[in-house]
Order: sequence, then C-alpha cells, then structure tokens
Amino acid sequence: MKTSLSMKEIFVDKDIGRAQSLPASTFVDQKFLELELGTIFAQTWLLTPPENNAEDGLANFASSLEKTGSRVPFNLLGKPFFLQRGQQGKLNCFPNVCTHAWHPLVESATVGGAIICPQHGRQFDNEGRFVAQAGFEKMEGFPRESDHLRNIHVNEWGQWFFVSTGEPLAPFHEFVEKVQQSMPGIKLESLRRQRVEGEVREVAGNWKQHAWNYMDNFHIRFVHKGPEGLADAIDLSSYRTELYKFSALQWAYARDDENGFGHQFLADRFRDPKNPSKRVFALWWFIFPNITLNFYPWGLSVNVYMPIPGKPDKTLFLWLQYALDEEKFRHRNSTWLSDQVDAEDIEAISFVSKGAKSGFAPRGRFAPKEEAGPHWFHRLVYETVFNGRTKQ
Repeated sequence: MKTSLSMKEIFVDKDIGRAQSLPASTFVDQKFLELELGTIFAQTWLLTPPENNAEDGLANFASSLEKTGSRVPFNLLGKPFFLQRGQQGKLNCFPNVCTHAWHPLVESATVGGAIICPQHGRQFDNEGRFVAQAGFEKMEGFPRESDHLRNIHVNEWGQWFFVSTGEPLAPFHEFVEKVQQSMPGIKLESLRRQRVEGEVREVAGNWKQHAWNYMDNFHIRFVHKGPEGLADAIDLSSYRTELYKFSALQWAYARDDENGFGHQFLADRFRDPKNPSKRVFALWWFIFPNITLNFYPWGLSVNVYMPIPGKPDKTLFLWLQYALDEEKFRHRNSTWLSDQVDAEDIEAISFVSKGAKSGFAPRGRFAPKEEAGPHWFHRLVYETVFNGRTKQ
C-alpha cells in the first residue's frame, strides 16, 4: 500500500457519470490522515465534547458556561483547549497552553478570576490577554502578540459549541442554516439529553467510511432490509437526497403515518399536497465533515465520526441522544429502530474496512441515480484536502 497520494491520484470528478470513489489508500494511510487533520479538520466546524469531567461528575458544557468568567477544558483530536465565557456573555475558545512554558492553564471547570498558569503564575484576563507575570516587568517589547492567548473560532448553536481550529471554509451559519429552516417547530434548546449505553466508542473503519455509509441510501434495502428493518419502516419510493454546499439532507415518508412527524414540527415543503396524511419518518442531516443530526419524532440523535490521530482505520464514534417526546423516546428502538440500525451500520463498516486494507480494493464508480450523496461527499473531501486547487 502506498504511503502518500498526489492530487492526481485521488481526483474525484465533479461529474458523477465519470467520477470514481476516493482510492482505498485514503482510508488506511497514516500520512493521508495527517493531511486531512491539517486541512479538512482545521478548516471546518467541529462539535466540542458535550461534557467535561467536573468534580461533581459529568457536567453539561452549556450549564457549566452560563456565568461570566466560567471556563471549561476539553480535548479535540488530541489537542487541548478551553471555553471561556467573557464579558457581555461573549464565548471565547483558547488553546489550553500557557504562552510562557506551555503548561495547561485550566485543569477543571471553574468560575471567576483571572486565568493563572499553575506552573509559573502567568496571568490572563477573561478575553485571553496577558495581564502579568513576575519577572517580566518593564521588559522591552513585551508583551508580544504571541504572549496573549490565540483566539480559536467558536460558535454556539442550541445547546452545543462548535470550534474551527484554523480559518474556516465558511461562516458557521453556512453549515447549519438549512437545518434550521427544515424544522422550525423544534427548539434545539428544549431537547433533553438522555444517557444511553455506547455513547462513546472506538469502532472499526476510517471516519470517511462512516460518512460514506451515512450518505448512501443505496445500502438501506440491503443492510437494513426487512422484515422489520428500516427498509420496511419507510416508504423507499419517497426517499430524497438534497445536497447543499456544506450540508446534505436525506428524508423519507414513514410507511405508517403514525410513526411520522406532526406537521407542526417541520417546514411546509415536506407536506405531500396529493396526500396530506403522509408524514416524514426522519430528517437525516449531514454536516461536513463528520457530524450527523438525525431528527425523529422522538427527538435527536447526534453522531460524530471523529478521526483518531495515529489510527487511520479506526474512528471515535460519538452517539448522543436527545429527547423531544419522552414517551416516543422510550419506543425509539421498537418503532424507529435506533439501536438496530446503529448495529447494522457498524458491522457493515467493519467489513468494508477490511476490504480497504486487503490490497484488492479498486476505485468504484457511482450509480448516478442512487449515489449522489456519496459522490458529493467524496468530491468535497478531495476539494477540501487540496484547498481550492481543484480546477477540474
């Protein structure tokens, strides 16, 4: 297996009729993963972990950051950061690294006061500006810009926080505005977090294989086949894929109208004028590069396919559940097949991962009427890795 890939070698044609999938090497090669971490994952909006390890147990980020001066540390892709609620409620994100000798600044969730490095006492204000440190008084040309904490791009949406560690491809709203427009009757702040088994798992398969599988409606009739599978729970003939610049939506009507959304929750465009009784089974939103927001009548399942540095053939899988309707949430497995679909996908991807590593995996073609979603994803990976240099 080759250890490095050129732009030409991974080219994904924008014409689905000519395009080939990304080569198998991009799913198993350590150097390509490092390239992705420095391009895709430095230029997009990433979901921060939803909890922090506070002294009183797992505490929710949103509740831990309500007060001015509150701060919470977290790690993302192996790098340390912390969120800080500044003046007038402004949220900041900074590297959790002192600008003097690089010691972590924030060791646990705290509220109030200056940020003081535990190693040498360097102090920063709530906006990350250098304030003082013994021994540095009246030093010429000090403080420099690098002595202040670097501001990391951060956004709040609902009860979640998103960061972009580099210069983002686009403002945050361009990634999520279509999501907001699709479900005006659902207030994200009102969703209630529900703890379930398997919320954080290391699973087989490169992060792109999980995203590819998610965008692929072709596999539903095979991997999620009936009887009593997802293929039977939805009206497959109604399945739609909508592709936007940095997000994509898949949706279908429920085979049984009782298992669909009430019309008050979703945008009017989801109503069938010829059959008003039809109801949408789910809205499956993908936010590039690795977040899925799966809206059901019972609530929301957030999936995050996080790369693991040093392990290109593994993924850290976050599977977070939020209730909209408590009674329906209790029936999410029997009616909406939540656990079943999850288990079927994880198993299928483990087999695909073995195929990618076999040395016998050619570049596949895309079925134009069935695989517009996977093609969109592969092309966007290619474009983002090569940072606008794609002329074809």
